[in-house]
Parts: sequence; C-alpha cells; structure tokens
Amino acid sequence: MHFFSRYSYIWKFDSDQEREYSKFVLASNVTSLRLVTFITLFGMSLFLLIDYFKDVDFSYVLGSRIIVLSGASIIMWLTYKGLSARGIVISVSLIVVLNFGASLVTAKLAGMPSFYLTNLLFLIFLLVVTASGLHFRQALIVNTICLITFLMYSNFIKIDHFYFSQYPHLFSIFLYIHIVGIVLESRRRRNFLQFKELELQSRLVDDLNQQKNKVISVLSHDVASPLNSLSALLYMQTKGEITEKELRPYFSELSEELNNVSLLLNGLIRWSRSQMKGFVLDKVPVNLHEIIENKKKLFQSQLKAKDLQLIIETDPLARIRADEDMIRIAIHNIVSNAIKFSKNGTSIRFIISRNGNNKVQVHVINIGESIPEEAKDKLFTFQMRSMADTNGGRGAGLGLALSAFFVRLNDGDIYLAPSAEGKTTFCIELPLDNGKQ
Repeated sequence: MHFFSRYSYIWKFDSDQEREYSKFVLASNVTSLRLVTFITLFGMSLFLLIDYFKDVDFSYVLGSRIIVLSGASIIMWLTYKGLSARGIVISVSLIVVLNFGASLVTAKLAGMPSFYLTNLLFLIFLLVVTASGLHFRQALIVNTICLITFLMYSNFIKIDHFYFSQYPHLFSIFLYIHIVGIVLESRRRRNFLQFKELELQSRLVDDLNQQKNKVISVLSHDVASPLNSLSALLYMQTKGEITEKELRPYFSELSEELNNVSLLLNGLIRWSRSQMKGFVLDKVPVNLHEIIENKKKLFQSQLKAKDLQLIIETDPLARIRADEDMIRIAIHNIVSNAIKFSKNGTSIRFIISRNGNNKVQVHVINIGESIPEEAKDKLFTFQMRSMADTNGGRGAGLGLALSAFFVRLNDGDIYLAPSAEGKTTFCIELPLDNGKQ
C-alpha cells in the first residue's frame, strides 16, 4: 500500500497540476500521435497491397482499408492544425476504433486468417501504451475496451478455437505492456516534477535578485540622498558658507527625511532579520488608531504641501495582535504611498473596522490616477517597478513589497480593493486581538 500511495501520481496529479502536466507533454504527445498515424497509414497501405494477392474477399478489404486510410489522413492533417490534450485522446481513440473495427469486419466477412486479428490486437496494445501519447490511465481504458471487445467477438460472433488458444498470450502481453506503461508514465511525470522544481528554483533566484537590486536601489537613493543633503549643509555651515539662521528653515524638511530614512532602515533590518533561521515574531496587542494618528503628525508637512486631508474613521474595539514594529512600518508605507499618489487638494480616508471573520480591516482610500492593469499583479512584490507620483518623483518601489511581507508574516493579508474610477483603495486585514496570550 505504501508503494501505491507513494507513486499515486503515476495515475493522475491533482486537477491544477494535471492541467500543467498536460500542457508540458502536449508537444511530445502530438508528435507521438503523428507517429501512430503514420504507422497506420503505412501499415494499411502495405496490407492493402499484400491482401490483394491473398485468397480473401478483396472488396471488403478494400472498403475497410479506404475508410481507415481516410480517417488516418484527416487525423494527420489535424495534428498540424493544432490539437488540445482532449483532441489527442479523441484522435488516438478514433484510430484504434477504425483499425480494430476494420479488422473485425474483415475477419468476419472477408475470410482473413485468424492470426491477423490477434496480431493486430497485440500491436494496438503496444502502440497505445508506448507510442500514442495517451496518459497511462487513458491507454489502459482504451486497451481494456479492445480486449473485452475481442473476447465478446470470439465468443459470440466468430467462434474460433485459435482465438481461444491465444487467450493466455493476450492476457500476459496485456499485463506486461501495461507494466512497461507504468514505468514510462512514471519517468515522464518525474521529469515534469523535476522541471517544475527547477522552474521554482529559478523563480526564487529571480526573486532574490529582485530583492537585492531593490535594497541596493534604496540604499543608493532613498537613504543616500537625504544623508548627502545633510552632509552638504553641515559642511557649508562649518565652512561659514551658510549661517545658522539660513540653515534653520531646512531643519524641518531634513528632520522629516531623516525620520523616513530611519523608518526605512528599520524596515530593512526587520526584513533581513525575518529571513534568518530561528526568527520569532514579537506579537503584542496593537492599537491601530494610535499608530495612524502618529503617522498623521509625522506626515503633517507633506500633507500640508499638497493641501491634503487625512480623515480617520475608526472602531475603538478594532485592536489587533501583531508585531508592532512591522505593522508600524507597513502603515507608514501605505500612508506615504497614498500621499505621493493623491491629487493636490483632495483627501485620504483611513477606515478601520471589524469584519465577521475575527479580522480587522484597514481601508486606505485616496483620489488620484488609477493603478495600471499591467502593474497590479506585481504590486506587492519586489518585481514592482517604481512609478512617478503626482509631483513626478520616484522612489525605489520597495514600500508596498515590505508592507505586504510584514502583513502576511503576521497572518494578515493586503490587496487592492475594487474602487471607483480615479480612486485607489488598499485593504489590509489582520487578526483581531481577542485578549488571549
């Protein structure tokens, strides 16, 4: 039983993986179908010539061969027009029906020798399992139907002692060929699993490269630029090129930029620590309203610069249990993103509520250009490219990816909710704090 449970995939994968497998082997299965079709065309043409010189009723032979050749020619034509996985199954089944059906007719009506039918049945068993392109389960069904048809034919339609003598050979060859079929199917499916594993590893490497490039971009732009500005101003002040009075107006802007840099670096540190083995989340009760109120104060100058209103609607009982630092970073990035992409003179709504699934939902709604369709699939990944905000500025495009990572690490979810034209709504869902440790 352990053997069958371990190799059950030989029969069939789960539905999604089976569809992927069918696509993976489709090209080779079409080639296999062409091979079987060519063997049918070549074999029927050759037998037509041979049967002409035999002591048989050639009119039945000619008619059956023409039907088989016509059907096989149409199927060969279809293989070059494009066939689906289901089309291949139907085509192979038709070839078997045409060949075996024609052989039954000629064996009964044209006086064909008895060994002709059994030899053809052996050949059908072999081709259907090894060369037709059918999956093992499909080949087994087709061959079983052929075997049962032959048994009924030899017992009720044309009773021949030669047929009876061939039963042991038929059953043994049926068994042996399908054992070979299991081995072939196992190899093909194992090759598919290895291919998928390599594909997954390739995607992981690509993701790691994307993350590395994003981090380098952040360090070189979002972190280095404010520090360079501060360094330049301090250098000018020490050299007497700018007075303290002239320097003072820059303090507020520099302080805000340094706060953002500090939070960004903290986010990168938390992210890098989370990649380490043995990392454990520090989950505590978190008041989202307090976090957002603090962010409102932190972003006051940016809100004022764009004449934006940050409206907070909250449920006082909507408390969550999560790693507070991670959630602060996620909220900070979402608010920053909303400010960047809001039109001047509009408002940003922050709605905190509970749903019926023990979750707290945070909706962040801003008015501005809608996110392009082609960017939505990569919105919360490290593959997302930076987009120009309403003032033409560009960041590294890392904020949403970090936010999504931290939210999901805390058993939450983040997604782009449906919105009216000209509005963008981000939704964060996090577990409700039920008071239990």
